[in-house]
Amino acid sequence: PGRHEESRMSDNARRQPPDPLPDPFLRLRAGDIALPPPVFVSARDSVAHAAASMAVAGATAALVRAAADAGTAGDALQGGSPLGIVTERDVLTRVVAAGRDASTTTVAEAMTFGLVDAKPDDLLIEAYARMVRRKVRRLVLLDASGRALGLLGEGDILAARGESPLALAGEIDAAPDASALARAFGRLARLAGRCVAEGLGSEPVGRLISEMHDRIMSRAWGLALAETEAAHGPAPAPHAVAVLGSQARREQYLATDQDLALVYADDEGGDDAAPWFAALGVRLTALLLAAGFPPCPRRVMLDNPDWRRGQRAWLNHAEGLAERPDAEAVVAASLLADLRPLPEPPTQSACPSALRMAAPELARRLRAELTQRFSGSALLLKLMAREAVRFSPPLGLFRGLSLKRDEQGRGSLDVKRGGVFPITQGIKTLALERGLSDTGTLPRLAGLAQAGALDPALAGGLGEALNLLQTLRMRAQADALARGLPPDNTLRPDELGALEREALRGAFKLVGSLQELLASRFALHLLG
Repeated sequence: PGRHEESRMSDNARRQPPDPLPDPFLRLRAGDIALPPPVFVSARDSVAHAAASMAVAGATAALVRAAADAGTAGDALQGGSPLGIVTERDVLTRVVAAGRDASTTTVAEAMTFGLVDAKPDDLLIEAYARMVRRKVRRLVLLDASGRALGLLGEGDILAARGESPLALAGEIDAAPDASALARAFGRLARLAGRCVAEGLGSEPVGRLISEMHDRIMSRAWGLALAETEAAHGPAPAPHAVAVLGSQARREQYLATDQDLALVYADDEGGDDAAPWFAALGVRLTALLLAAGFPPCPRRVMLDNPDWRRGQRAWLNHAEGLAERPDAEAVVAASLLADLRPLPEPPTQSACPSALRMAAPELARRLRAELTQRFSGSALLLKLMAREAVRFSPPLGLFRGLSLKRDEQGRGSLDVKRGGVFPITQGIKTLALERGLSDTGTLPRLAGLAQAGALDPALAGGLGEALNLLQTLRMRAQADALARGLPPDNTLRPDELGALEREALRGAFKLVGSLQELLASRFALHLLG
C-alpha cells in the first residue's frame, strides 16, 4: 500500500471515487514503456541512407549525431548528445514532396534540430503535457548520464492505453465549434478524475489540466478570430490573450472560471482597434461559456472592457494601480501579477491572415512592465501582503483544527481561504518585491530561497504544505463531482486518515509562520 493507505482505507470505502475502476496507466512512468534502441545516423549521411537505416530497424525516426569526424557511431550510442531527429515525415515532406534527390540530399538538410527529452522516472502524463506544450510527437528518453535510451512516441503511449491527453489535444485542435470544445472539456474532467482516483498529486495533475485548458482557450481564440474577421474585417492590430490567476500559475484543478485579459498594439489600427477587439472579446467569451468555462464572478472576462486595453492603456492603468492602490486595485494587481500569455491558436482554427495578428509576445512584454511597476510601489506591496494575512489558518486551541459545524454536527473547513490563498498571495507578494519573473508558486518559492529572500527550510516546507493542501482540495472536488455536486473548496477532516489530519495541521502551522513573516516584513501593524 502507498503512503497513508491503511489509515485511509475505511474512509475511502465510504467515498465514491470519480472512476469505479482506477486506472493504473496513470501511474506509469516513461521508463515503464518498452522501447527499442534508437537508430542513429550522421548529419552528413544521405537521406536515402537514413531512410534505409530506419527501414531495416523498423523505425519511423532516427536520432542525428554530428558528422563522422566529430564522433563515431559508437560514441553516439554510448551517450554522445544527438543534434536532432529525422523522421519519415521529414523525408516525405522535405525531400520527396519537394522533388529533391534523396541520394544527394544530406540528413542535415531534412532533419529537425533540437530535441525534447524525458527521463525514465517522469510520469507519462507529464510526458503528455510536455508533448502538447512543445507540439512534438516524440520525446527522446535519456538516462541519468544523458545517454539516449530510445524514442518515446505518440504511438508508444497510445499503445499503453487507448485514450490519452495527446488524443484529447488532437481533438481540441480539430474542434470545429463550441460543442466540440465542450465535449473535450468534459473528457478532460473525467481524465482529471481518474488522475485523482489513482492518488496522483496536485502538481502533475495541475500542470496537465492547465495545459489542456490553455489548449481549449487557444482553440476558442482561433475560432473567435475567424468569426470576428468574417463579420468585421481583418484584425486592425497584433494582439495577445493572457490568462490570470491560478490558470496562469498552472495551479488549476477541477473548479475553474474565466480569468482573462487582452492586450493589443495601440500604435496600429487607430480608432478601429477598440470596437474590433470588443467584438472579439464578446465572441471569445461566448465560446468559452459554451465550452464549459463558467463566468468569472468578478467579471474578469474579455467581454468586460476593463480587461481589454491597448499597450499604453494597460501601462497607464498599472501606474494608477501602483500609485493609488485601493481595495479594487489590490485585487486587479494581484491578478495581473500572474499574467501569462496563451499560446497562439492552432493553425487550422483560423485563416492565416487572422493568425498573423496573434502575438503572445505582447503579453510577455506587458508582464515584464507590470512587474517593474508593481514592485516599485511599497504601498501596493504592503496592501497585497495584508490580503495574504486577512484569513487566518483554521487552527483552534492547542493548535487543533477549527471547524465549521453543520446541522448534523460534521465539521468542515475552507482549505483555500485559510491555506492555499495565504500561500499563493503571500509568495506572489514576496516575489514581486524581488522583481522575480516566475508565475507559479513553486518556482517563486525556489526563486525566493535562491535569492536569500526566504529561508530555504521555510520555502521547502511551504512548497510541501501547498502540495498537500492542493491535493486534498483536488480530491474533495473530484468526490463532489462524482456525487453530482459542484466542486468547491470545502474539506471534511473526518474523511481523512489520522496521518493526513496531522499533516494538515502541520501545513496550517506553516501558513501561520508565513503570515507572521509577512506581517513583520511589511510592517502591517502600521496599517491599523
